[in-house]
Amino acid sequence: MLMKYTEKTLAKAHRDGQRHPVWLLYGNETYLVERWAKILLGDESGNPFNAQRLDGKAPDLEALWDAVQAMPFFAEEKRVLLDGLEASSLGDKDLQAFETLLEELPDTTTLIITAKDPGFGNAAGGKKIIKLVEQLGAAVELGTPSAGDLEQFLQREAERQGCMLDSATARYILQICPNDMQILQHELDKICSYAQKGKITRQQVDAVAVPKIEARAFDLQQYILRGDAGGALRLLANLFSLREDPVAILAALSMGFCDLYRAKCVRNAGGTKDTLVNDFGYRSEYRARKAYEESARHSISRLRRMVLMLCDCDRLLKSTAVDARLRLEQLTVELSALCREGRP
Repeated sequence: MLMKYTEKTLAKAHRDGQRHPVWLLYGNETYLVERWAKILLGDESGNPFNAQRLDGKAPDLEALWDAVQAMPFFAEEKRVLLDGLEASSLGDKDLQAFETLLEELPDTTTLIITAKDPGFGNAAGGKKIIKLVEQLGAAVELGTPSAGDLEQFLQREAERQGCMLDSATARYILQICPNDMQILQHELDKICSYAQKGKITRQQVDAVAVPKIEARAFDLQQYILRGDAGGALRLLANLFSLREDPVAILAALSMGFCDLYRAKCVRNAGGTKDTLVNDFGYRSEYRARKAYEESARHSISRLRRMVLMLCDCDRLLKSTAVDARLRLEQLTVELSALCREGRP
């Protein structure tokens, strides 16, 4: 049969009522894998005899055989979910038995298999299972959605909760929050609950959403560049209260200053923002544009010195028993003081 789907073709097949004896859902977006498994399985509480869930990490093929061979109870179809199958779950002997099980699925049974390990599709065992399922049913790779898909996802979910989310605010949420769909769903639930009904504003997002560390590091960088050591230290204290890893904070902060240094080099060489994007492979035009604009306010010698200070701090945190919080606070004050000085 050799059927392989994406989420969009899966959604169309589901709307059209297309049926396969076996579905395999895998990929690096666990939220989509679990969401589609729930949709395909149907209502477990309504009739547990016709919607059965089995553990896939250490599959009991005998129990799975009994489940798929059992006739549906006062219904036309029975659905069985083998949840969390791993690439190493089936050896060669088990794989042969599994192939026989799939080949002999009754017309009244649909088997749904989920694989939640992001590396499943690249592992040798995973490839064998995918190939087998493609011959007998449908394999669906649910990868990371595009920015446009995530924007539409947020807008659909907001509408479902009685709120209206415009494109600009949706993109702002994607800018400050991790782009993991499970986290986005959780953050949007909080935002909608806070907003209650009507249009969601950026102020409401800022009030309850927890920004990813890169977004907080950008704010920290802005305090430093203004020479505002007090504001930078308050934000740093907030990051520590959230139990953020000091090395991760420093890495995100360093990334921002490296962006500035690259942008200044490009500017000094007569390049434009587009040069920066193309030469350094930036995937975010916004990030490159902000760095290019900000770089005009600083000399290359100052930015070079700041990058070297960040590198020294990184080496200390990773190779010595220095108090990480204290050293980051010291670095923050030193960088802020450097930005308060006249341009060298």
